[in-house]
Amino acid sequence: MAGRPVHPFRRMRRVLNAPLLIVGVVAVLLDDVFRSFVVPAVQAMARIGLIRRIEAAIARLPPVGILMLFLIPLAIIEPFKIYGLYLFGQGHFLSGLLMFALAKVVGLGLAERLFAIGRDKLLSIRWFAWCHARVLLIRDHVHAWLARSPVWRRAVRIIGVVRGKANALRRGVARLLRPGGRFAAARRRVRRFRTV
Repeated sequence: MAGRPVHPFRRMRRVLNAPLLIVGVVAVLLDDVFRSFVVPAVQAMARIGLIRRIEAAIARLPPVGILMLFLIPLAIIEPFKIYGLYLFGQGHFLSGLLMFALAKVVGLGLAERLFAIGRDKLLSIRWFAWCHARVLLIRDHVHAWLARSPVWRRAVRIIGVVRGKANALRRGVARLLRPGGRFAAARRRVRRFRTV
């Protein structure tokens, strides 16, 4: 006995699931990679005196002023990401990748810091708060959808291994560069050799 026919939309959904899953995995992983570098760097910059004074001045602005500071740079930077993808599609891989990465880093850094400074004021604007809640809902839905897939679980395992190796490399470089490390000792020997 033949089974019930599969509805065409259900069949199309199955066909589209794989590419959407791949795009989702790549997008989420790229965003996580950029965040892991950009957010700590922006937080470190926020400790500089001049940056602290600028942030204090921004925090005193009314909600609409902070909103303009939040949206205008993003509106300028987003086309650079699209242009980077265009260059990538035209075969200019390195320049496209650099353009996209630079726009992503600057955009993410600005957005993260401006949102951190003016979060309460930005969320006091009703439509902004509504959009923010929807974006978080979509993000959480995408993360939950990805977390259920075997491709995502494999990607997370691979990322864990890569992250562990990167942390080990960073610790090794820090040991070399610390004042009593091998690099410092080699620099002292070179200086002594020059003075002789």
